[in-house]
Amino acid sequence: MTDSTSTHAPSIASDAKRHPSSNGEYMFYFSLIFLAALPICAIHWIFSALKDGRLPRKGPVRRAWSEAQTITPQIFWA
Repeated sequence: MTDSTSTHAPSIASDAKRHPSSNGEYMFYFSLIFLAALPICAIHWIFSALKDGRLPRKGPVRRAWSEAQTITPQIFWA
């Protein structure tokens, strides 16, 4: 008898986790997360600047962008 199961065949579930369902949906969530993170990052940036007496390396926009780039893929591929 031949074994019809293959351990090397890609599963449908794993393919769905690799690619977002649509680019528009990804950008929608990205923009929501970015807009939510922006005021928090701005407050953190201001307090860090006051505490250390110098401006942090990453500005508030860059830090919020980085947060959105980290969190958004976790929604689609987690």
